[in-house]
Amino acid sequence: MKAPIVLRLAALLFAAALPARADEIVLASPAYWCPFSCQAGSSREGFTVDIAREIFSAAGHRVRLVNENYSRALMDVRAGTYTATASTFREEAPDFVFPVQPISRNRFCVFVAASNPWNYRGAASLSELRRVGVIRDYSYGVALDVIIRASPKRFDVHTGDGLTERMLRRLLLDRLDAFIEEENVVAYTRLLHPELAVRNAGCEPPSFAYMAMSPKNRKAQDYARLFSDGMVKLRRSGRLKAILATYGLVEWPAQ
Repeated sequence: MKAPIVLRLAALLFAAALPARADEIVLASPAYWCPFSCQAGSSREGFTVDIAREIFSAAGHRVRLVNENYSRALMDVRAGTYTATASTFREEAPDFVFPVQPISRNRFCVFVAASNPWNYRGAASLSELRRVGVIRDYSYGVALDVIIRASPKRFDVHTGDGLTERMLRRLLLDRLDAFIEEENVVAYTRLLHPELAVRNAGCEPPSFAYMAMSPKNRKAQDYARLFSDGMVKLRRSGRLKAILATYGLVEWPAQ
């Protein structure tokens, strides 16, 4: 009677000694959000993807990026088709599982020519400028959106592809006094085009985005804890700073 018990104990001990099964964590995110998420399979898939891969590979898991437009990505992650989105605001998907630690800091800032001494002092100060570049259908936050709607002739609306680079070049050709854009997008564009020198004249308050886990994934809470613990380690080790630097970005202060 003792032999089966011994065999079962031996099997349990053997199983405990084996490494945990590696999971494939699939992120769904658009290719056009560089440097947040970029083209899947490219040499730079985006800093949020690199951060997630660094954290989860240390725990033995694989991370893969799938490109989908954002509304489709939210739909498929919500359904459990994919594990998580790469970068999502809490209000965009309140039913998702969020880590404590954010994956990015996002700020809309006003950029001017390097020689321009003007500084941004809140949305009302844009009335001092004549031509401000913005992107069609962007929401820049309540304060900026109100000013843009109230004074449409003051704002030069851009559509199409390569908009950040186009606004940078129009600014340097003196066809704009300033433009409004997310600071990480401008920093990455300037990494690719260092000749486009501009100055950040001031920003709106920051918001934070997260690697948001599917509510249908039974390991979502575990992944969220693993991400937050890993993010703290990345920051302490200097790896977060190094990852961001490859995209021309700087590390934001810890929350």
